[in-house]
Amino acid sequence: MRRLKRIVVGHDLDVGGEVALGSATALANRFGAAIRLVHVVEPLDAYQRISHPLTSPYTLDEIAQKTGVRLQALSASPNLARLQVDYEVRIGKPFVELITAGKSWPADLIVVGGSSRTEEPFLGSTSERIVRKALIPVMVAKKLLSSEAKTFLVATDFSACARKAAEEALVLAKSFSAYVIFLHALDLSPSYTVAYAHELGVSVPISPPLPEEIEPEWETFLAGLPLDKVDWEKSTDEGQAATTIVHQAELIQADLIVIGTHGRSGLPHMLLGSVAEKVVRRASCPVLTIRPDAFQFEMP
Repeated sequence: MRRLKRIVVGHDLDVGGEVALGSATALANRFGAAIRLVHVVEPLDAYQRISHPLTSPYTLDEIAQKTGVRLQALSASPNLARLQVDYEVRIGKPFVELITAGKSWPADLIVVGGSSRTEEPFLGSTSERIVRKALIPVMVAKKLLSSEAKTFLVATDFSACARKAAEEALVLAKSFSAYVIFLHALDLSPSYTVAYAHELGVSVPISPPLPEEIEPEWETFLAGLPLDKVDWEKSTDEGQAATTIVHQAELIQADLIVIGTHGRSGLPHMLLGSVAEKVVRRASCPVLTIRPDAFQFEMP
């Protein structure tokens, strides 16, 4: 099992970048990880230059050089003195370059700041695109992850992906001495069979399971998880998954949400989105997304 050794921080030289860096610092101090600050300069398309005549008079190389000076100053700040910190400036699409930076270093985690808006562009925000495409864990932080974080909310749908997220959450919880709440959202909206299930060839409603009927799922999910030395509880709440997760996180004042992501793509994803991305969009606390068979956290 690999340790958390390298963290890429997407820094926009604004408040979002500061939140991302502070959150990454809390993790780096716990695990002895190195940090790489990455700022991406995005070139303007021709139509953008025409519609924005007051854009910067500097060339991309000049902007990159000036940005590098600011990142150098950030990396030398006193609160990072105990850590190994370096930086780089890239030119291109932010989500592409941050993922590429994570691959080329190679990093074990990407941390980015999140937009405070609940309504995102049709194709999604930079943070959502990184969550969707990155093969390593991604933390999106709209609020600073405290170095004294004490409550972690771990969402589960009982899948292998959710179990992987739970395993990583428990390692993190041990390092922070945090309390873990496992949450399953039970959507009581009726689902429907596919066509031809009825003699008339129409879909028919299927009653959702009762809370007591999913207890075996809980037992299977929790069996074998490293629950020793961690205080935890499980909870089943009724409602749509993303809405329920965000509401519960606010209710318990969670310091961190940990959730697995299946990484769907294509038209179904564009129309429906994933639960993980909806949580990233709506949650006020940091959200850590974990893909199955990706990096695993381990204490040094």
